[in-house]
Amino acid sequence: MKRSNRLKQFFSKEVIAQPVALDEVQDSQLFAYALSFAKYHPDMMIVFAADGEMVYVNQEALYQLLQYHPNHAEDFQQIFSATDYKRLKRAFNQTLRGQSTKLEIKSLQHQGRHLSLTLTFIPIKNYEGQAEGLYLIVEDMSTYEAMKHQLLLHEKHLNYAQQIAAVGSWEYFIQHDKLYCSDNFYHIFGFDRSENESIRQLFQLIHPEDYERTSKAFEAACNGINFDSEFQIYHGKSNELRYLQAAAEVVWKDHKPFKMIGVVKDHTSFKQMEQTLNDTLANYHDIFNNLDAGVWMRDSIRGNMLFASKGLEGILGIPLEKLYEDSEAWINLIHPAHREEVLAYTDHLALGQSYQVIYRIIAGDQTIKWLLEQIVPRLDQQGDVHHIFGLVTDITTEIERKERLNYLVYYDELTGLPNQLSLYNKLDTLCTAGDQFALLYMSINRFHVVHHALGLQIGDELLRVVTNYCATVLDDHSYMARLDHQHFVIIIKKYSSKQTIYALANRLLKIFETALIVKDYQLHVSANIGIVFYPEDGSIRNILLENGYAALCYAQQQGRNNFHIHAITEDITSYKQYVLNRDMRQALLNEEFELYFQPLVEPQKGILYGAEALIRWHHKEWGLVSPGEFIPLAEENHMIHIITDWVIKKTCALLQEWQQQGYVLRTISINISPIHLVKKGFVEFVQEQISIHAIKADYLEFVISENAMLKNSKSVRNILQVLQELGVKIAIGDFGAGYSSLESLRTFRPTTIHIYEAFIRQLRHDRPIENGLISTTIYLTKMLGIQVVAKGVESYDQFIFLKQQECNYIQGSIYTEAVPAKAFEKMLARGFLTPQKVSPNKKPAVERRKYYRFPFPAYVKGSMTIIEMNQQKINIGHTPILIENISLGGMKIRSTLKLPINQTMKFKFSFVLMDQAFQIEGTFRWTLEERYQIYSYGVAFHLKPEDEGKLAPIINRMTALHNQHKKIKGTPFIYEDIEAFFNKE
Repeated sequence: MKRSNRLKQFFSKEVIAQPVALDEVQDSQLFAYALSFAKYHPDMMIVFAADGEMVYVNQEALYQLLQYHPNHAEDFQQIFSATDYKRLKRAFNQTLRGQSTKLEIKSLQHQGRHLSLTLTFIPIKNYEGQAEGLYLIVEDMSTYEAMKHQLLLHEKHLNYAQQIAAVGSWEYFIQHDKLYCSDNFYHIFGFDRSENESIRQLFQLIHPEDYERTSKAFEAACNGINFDSEFQIYHGKSNELRYLQAAAEVVWKDHKPFKMIGVVKDHTSFKQMEQTLNDTLANYHDIFNNLDAGVWMRDSIRGNMLFASKGLEGILGIPLEKLYEDSEAWINLIHPAHREEVLAYTDHLALGQSYQVIYRIIAGDQTIKWLLEQIVPRLDQQGDVHHIFGLVTDITTEIERKERLNYLVYYDELTGLPNQLSLYNKLDTLCTAGDQFALLYMSINRFHVVHHALGLQIGDELLRVVTNYCATVLDDHSYMARLDHQHFVIIIKKYSSKQTIYALANRLLKIFETALIVKDYQLHVSANIGIVFYPEDGSIRNILLENGYAALCYAQQQGRNNFHIHAITEDITSYKQYVLNRDMRQALLNEEFELYFQPLVEPQKGILYGAEALIRWHHKEWGLVSPGEFIPLAEENHMIHIITDWVIKKTCALLQEWQQQGYVLRTISINISPIHLVKKGFVEFVQEQISIHAIKADYLEFVISENAMLKNSKSVRNILQVLQELGVKIAIGDFGAGYSSLESLRTFRPTTIHIYEAFIRQLRHDRPIENGLISTTIYLTKMLGIQVVAKGVESYDQFIFLKQQECNYIQGSIYTEAVPAKAFEKMLARGFLTPQKVSPNKKPAVERRKYYRFPFPAYVKGSMTIIEMNQQKINIGHTPILIENISLGGMKIRSTLKLPINQTMKFKFSFVLMDQAFQIEGTFRWTLEERYQIYSYGVAFHLKPEDEGKLAPIINRMTALHNQHKKIKGTPFIYEDIEAFFNKE
C-alpha cells in the first residue's frame, strides 16, 4: 500500500491538472523519470496504479479518441467487447507481474466509430523491482489499418484487373538479372513464382520465328532503348500458342540503365478474333464477289465508296476503280426518268429509315437495265448516319419475264394481236365511254381442215399471213384481236358512215378470193364477217359479241366470203329475229310454247307408227312461229337447253297421260340440238323423266342431225350408246345432207334415218337423179336393217313413188300438217290415216274485187317494210319481195318471210313501174305457202288520193302495152327462178 500511495501522490490529479515541477518532487528520481516519460511520449499514455485506478492521462485526448471519460481500468469494460476486455485484463495483470505486453485491438466499435488500436503495457517498478503500476501506451492504428487495407485491396484489384485485361506487370533489374512480376504475369507465361527468376527463363518459351527479333529488342533495352515487341510463345503449362505484346521503360541510375518497368499483354483472343474476322471477311468478300448481286458500303449518304463487290462491275458495266474514284459515277448512270425517285433515298436515310427502289440505268455498255436496290443506314449514338450499306440486283430478266407474262395475258403469242381478255377490256371501256363504234366479227372458214391436213406449223403461218394482210388494210383508228383459233374481232372507232364499214369488210374479204401462198402451199380458204354497231346493236360487250356472232353465222349461211349486218332495223327478218330473241325467255314463263305432232304413217296400210314432236310458239305479234325461226336463235342465246328439256319433259308427260287414258302408245320423235346432246347431265335427265312418268324408253326417239354426229363423233357415239342401252331409239336426221352419210350408218348404227327433206321436194318424174338417190337410200337401209322416214311429202305422186319403193314411213301434208296434242289423241284412237289426193293447200275463194287487177308478164322486184305494229310506229329496213299482180285495191306478192295475217301490222311497199316510184301502205289479207318456204300474200292497199291518181294511169298503160304485145319499159322484171332470186337476195 505504501508503494501505491506514493505513485498516486506523484501522479495526483492536481499534477494532471497542473504540471508538477521537478524541483517540487520529494521522491526519488525514478518517479521524476516516469513522469517525464508519460508526459512527453508521442503517443497517448495512461498511467494505472496497481489497483487499476487511472493516476495519469490526458483526458481531453482520451475523450477525443474514445468519446468516453474512464477513471478506472474497469471502466473500459463498457466500451470493449467481452473478449477484448478479457484480453485487456489479462495483459494488465501480466504487466503488474513485471512483464511488458503488447495487444492489438483490430475492430473496436464504439459510438458509431470503427477503431484499430495497439495497446502496449509497460510495468512501473521501483528500485526494489516491484511494479508500482503500469504505463498503457495507446496507438491509434485506424488510419494505418485503413491504408493497409486499401493497399491490399488495390493490390487485389490490380491483380483482378490484370487478369481481366490479360495484362501482367514486371520489373527487371538489368545488372542483377533479377525479375519481379505480378501474379498474372506468371499466369500469362505459364510458369510458377520462384526465388531466383531470370529473364532467360522466359525467352525459352518464345516461338522460334520471333526469338531473334525479340532478343535483339531486349538487348537494345538493356542498353537504354525502351522495349516494345510483339511475339508468340508456347505457354509454359498448356503449350498453347499465345500472342503477346510486351513494353517496358528503361530507368537509369548513375548514368547507366538500371532497370526496366513494363507490362505484357496477352492478346491471343484478339489475334484469334482478328484472324476469324479476317477469315470471315475473306469468306464474305469471296461470297460477295461471286454473287450476281452487288454489295457496297459508303462512309456517308452519297459519300465515298468504302467497299464494292465485283458483282457491281457486271451490273453497272463500269470498273470498280471508277466507283472508288468518283462517288457520283453510279448516280450518273441512273436513267433520267428515275433519277428523282432514286435520289429521294437521302431523305429516308437521314431519318434512319431503310429504302428500297426499282429503277433503270444506262449501263457503261449503253444497255438498259432494271435494278432493285436496298439501302440500309447505320447510325451512331447521336442518331447520325455514319455509314450506309446497299445490295443491288439486276432484275432486267425478271422485269422482261413479267412484261412477257403480262404480254401473254393480254396478247396472242402467235399473231401478236390482243387476245380475248384484252378484247373484253377494250369493249367494256368503249361501252362505258359511250362513243359509237363498229365491230366486225370475222371467221376463217375451213381453218381446221388446213390445221389437220397440213399440220400446226402451216396453220399457224396461215394465221400470220391473214393477220399481216389485215394490218395493211386497217388504219390507226382500228383495233384487231384474236378471239380464238379462227375467229377475229375488229373494232373501228372513227368512221364517216356505215358504207365505209361495208367497204372495209369487202377489202378484208378480198384476200380470200385467191389462193394464199403459205410455204409453197396454195391454200384455198374463205372467210365471213358479221357486223354490228354500237349502241344500236347492243349497249354492252356480251350483247355486241353475241349479235356479231349471230351476224357471222347468217353470213356463213349465205355462202363464202360474205358479210352480214346484224341490225334489228336492217330489214323485217332482222327485226323479227330481234323481237323473237327478246321475247323468248318470257315466252317460257308465259307458257306461249305448245307441242304439235306430225304423224309418221306406214304407207302400205296407213297404220300410224308415231309422230314427230314439233314445238310451236304462239307469239302475240307474229302469230304461230315455227321452230325453224326461233330454234337457231335459242342456240345462239343458250336457251336451247331449257327449250329442249321442256320438250322432253312435256312429251313424257303426254305419253304418260295417253297411257293412262288407254291409248296405244306410238313412238314420238324429238329433235335434239347438237349443243344439247353433249350437255353435261343430259343422259341423267332423260333417265329421270322416263322414270318419273313411268313410260318405256322405246317410245322415245331422238333425232340427231348427221352433221352433229360427224363433228363430235367420239363424244356423240358414247352418249348415243348410253341412250340406246336405256332403250331410247336413235334416228339420223337430214340424212344425205352431209358428206359422209354411209360412215354415219356404220359408226352410229341408228334405228331410223330421216331422208333430207330437200330430196323429197325434188321428187318428180323428170328428175331421175333425185329419184335414184332416194331409191338407193331406201334399198341400202333395208339391207342394213334400218327403217326409213320420208319427210315433207306433199303430193300424191311423191306418195305413190315412196310407197312403191317400200319406204317404211311417210310424213308430210299428204296425210296432215302438224296438229295440237288434242287432235293427235284422236289419231291415236283411230290408229291409221289415209292420204289426200288433192293438196290441202287450197287457194282462197275468189275475191270480190272492186278494181281491175293487172297480171305482170313476169315478177316485178320490190320491197316492203313494217311501219306500224299494235298502233306503235316502227322504223326498220326493207325486205325484197316479188309482185305477181296489182290493182288500185291491192296486189299479190311472193316472199320468203312467214308473216302473220294481222290487221294491227301495217306495211309500206316500195316498187317502180314504168320509171314511176311508188311507196304505198297496206295490210295482209291472206297467205299461202306456194313452195317450200316461199309464201304468197294478198295485200290490201291504203291508197292516198295522190297515190291513186298516180297508180291508175300506170296500170292502164301497162295493160294496153301488154295487150299490144309491146315491151313494158322502166320496170324491174325478174325472169329467173323465184328460189334462185331469193337465195341471191
